Amino acid sequence: MRQATTHPDERRLLLNWSDFQTVLAVSRHGSVAKAFAPLGMTHSTLLRKLDLIESRLKTKVFNRGRLRYTLTAAGHEIERAAREFEPLAIGAEMRASGADLRPSGNVRVSVSSIVIDHLLPSVLAQFRSSFPDVQIELVSTREHVNLRRREADIAIRIADTVPDWLVGRRLADLQFKVFTRRTGRGKLPLQNIDDLMGQRRWIGFEHDAHDLKFDRWLARRVPADQVVLRVDNFSHAANMARAGIGIALLPAFVESSIPDLQPLTASIEELVTPLWLVTHPELKDAARIQVLMRAFGPALANAAIALRASS
Repeated sequence: MRQATTHPDERRLLLNWSDFQTVLAVSRHGSVAKAFAPLGMTHSTLLRKLDLIESRLKTKVFNRGRLRYTLTAAGHEIERAAREFEPLAIGAEMRASGADLRPSGNVRVSVSSIVIDHLLPSVLAQFRSSFPDVQIELVSTREHVNLRRREADIAIRIADTVPDWLVGRRLADLQFKVFTRRTGRGKLPLQNIDDLMGQRRWIGFEHDAHDLKFDRWLARRVPADQVVLRVDNFSHAANMARAGIGIALLPAFVESSIPDLQPLTASIEELVTPLWLVTHPELKDAARIQVLMRAFGPALANAAIALRASS
């Protein structure tokens, strides 16, 4: 009997797509404790799945710390492949299910200016080429718009939590550092945050701004007489820091996108904050909302993670 031959391209893979998704999710969330619920697993099931993935590969994928999981070199390879394939998989799934039937119309998106300036341009270019009939209207506001009153169709929020009636996903965890203007080629040594509090060169937020955790953190930690200038958002603070007016608390991703700035501190653990993409439940089935949530979301998460990794 003639034996069947295996084509070189048909070699059996050690991992399936769900394994790649698992590694990507744990990398995005930073720990099993934060990733098991979004993956629809229990904590113990996710641990067993990671053990099985590493067993199949015969190598470690994560360095498992008590508070955070970090990718090994092998893990970075799996995570990178998953990030690159995820938008393709989502697009193929939508086309196959008939959801990608040239969605059109206006989508009003509420988002902070610092995200518009540094995370959205490449994401919007990619989305625009795939869905040219969807017109996106960006609304930059420091306060969270009310989706219940339909002040926006979709919100991209930097917040610890979002109302549980909203539909969406947690995209990434954003880190925050104190930055100053770069004055030379070398890197400044990182300082303890307490050593910076007595220096009269801080850029703060408005006196009466207490709605956001960043407002409260600055008001609690930085004496009012150490603030030389006040602004109303992170983008303005970044521009003032670039001009050398003072030091500013900013998202860590600006380290890669603004070469004129350099960090003075490591990431401030108490300020690590999730980035969310959410919409009203009554809008979730509209084609123009579906394509943005399912294609725009992963691309935005990838942009945030890529900048975090390079900073």
